[in-house]
Amino acid sequence: MTDPIRSFYQHHPPDLAPVSDCSHRHFRILLPRGTFFKIPDRIRNPATLQKWLVRYRPTDVYYSTSCWLAPENLGRREGTPLSDNIFLSSDIVFDIDRSPFSYENLEAARRDTIRLVAFCHREALPVKYIAFSGSKGFHVVCSDTGRYDSFDPFVREDSAKAKRKEILAKVLAEGISVDPRITPDTRRIIRVPGTINSKTGYLCTVLTKEQLEEPIREILKYIPIVNVGTPQIPETGDDSSLRGYRIISWLCHRLGVRSKPLSPVTFATFLLNAVPGIDRQIPVFVYPLRRNRERIEAELIRLQEEYGLSDIYVYRSDTGIAAICLRTFPLRRLEKIMKASGSANYGLLLKYKQLFFRVGEKHTAAGQVSAGPPIYEKTIRAPEKNNAHYISRPHHTFLSGFIPLAGYPRMHGEGDVFLTHAVIEDE
Repeated sequence: MTDPIRSFYQHHPPDLAPVSDCSHRHFRILLPRGTFFKIPDRIRNPATLQKWLVRYRPTDVYYSTSCWLAPENLGRREGTPLSDNIFLSSDIVFDIDRSPFSYENLEAARRDTIRLVAFCHREALPVKYIAFSGSKGFHVVCSDTGRYDSFDPFVREDSAKAKRKEILAKVLAEGISVDPRITPDTRRIIRVPGTINSKTGYLCTVLTKEQLEEPIREILKYIPIVNVGTPQIPETGDDSSLRGYRIISWLCHRLGVRSKPLSPVTFATFLLNAVPGIDRQIPVFVYPLRRNRERIEAELIRLQEEYGLSDIYVYRSDTGIAAICLRTFPLRRLEKIMKASGSANYGLLLKYKQLFFRVGEKHTAAGQVSAGPPIYEKTIRAPEKNNAHYISRPHHTFLSGFIPLAGYPRMHGEGDVFLTHAVIEDE
């Protein structure tokens, strides 16, 4: 069956009309396995970007807020040739987010956005476009009418940063809630209009000022949405179910998930073991209920000793025993660990190159609970030397919202964990 993300981008090119001077911007996409890929091409029109989106079926798509002489070669400011870091110009960008994810907070973000647009008008900042981000808020992108005439591109960039800091200070003084990290950062990337926000399935959508004046419930009625697995928006509740959420339809289809499933089916949410931002994964062990509990625990302790695993967090559910270790490993090393573990999901790792842990209830198509959520039972503590290895920061952040976790001296990975809300064809 056709992958829904690929199918969407085959028929819907991204909306680059609001993005000026595309050929001097660099574009990055977040791949299904959680790594960023910088497109090594000049994006001069929607068709060129569409080609890359169809090829890689990314979960999220971004573009640089600044323009560069050679955007496809842009690297870090330090340690990269000057020819690959020639700053030309930059938009003035504001990101208005309100957490947790709810109608109430989206409405508050909308009101802040209206105030921000009025501020920009008073300060003579030309608004290029306003967009619903597809998740918890809005983007306001303005033109910078200032001139930065230094021959040194780093001086020009620093001058642009300084101006943005001054503008940000004024915005915050007005009591308008914007993300203070975004506006002054000339190397920031933001979501491309017309692309999927994988946290919700909504498209990042450009709005008119008249549309922005409407209540958020009315706005959402005409925001396109992709994938039926999109979570409902709570009235005022927390966003723990949204945090780290990614709709990875590519993965769902490879797991046997269908857009129009045959009966019987169940619905559940799964945590992916891939560490966002780096090419590492964490072990997730799964054992059937019939397996002797003492033998499972002895096996996990043996793995800690043999492979240097950090603390292991053990869960029990109606369908089996699961255990998660937060230490990160390259795929090949993880395959060896999983083979030695006797875990029931070893074959899944070989086939799909990832592991999955159910974090919510299983529901039938009629909405009945067919299996409760996994319940935390215990932690198998590791020696101090094992816990000194790198662990996944995103997974630690996610799990710490539900159970008490130890502190670890070394963490890596950036961003949110990957979850997939899946429709599963049961045997």
